[in-house]
Amino acid sequence: MNEKRRVGRPGITLVDVQRACDALARQGRKIGPLNVRLELGSGSYATIVNFLRLLGYSPALKNRKSKS
Repeated sequence: MNEKRRVGRPGITLVDVQRACDALARQGRKIGPLNVRLELGSGSYATIVNFLRLLGYSPALKNRKSKS
């Protein structure tokens, strides 16, 4: 009976964001945090942005130059 129960929504996953990006691409819509959020219907923008970076959809990461 000492189980910890989560309250609220379970949150979004990397797979959720990937599926939303695929759906946006099929629809010809721009892949970005706002459209991903609209496609998913939930999720924080910070989480979505982090997942987009991991998936390589962030132009900031593609254009980043090393400071070495």
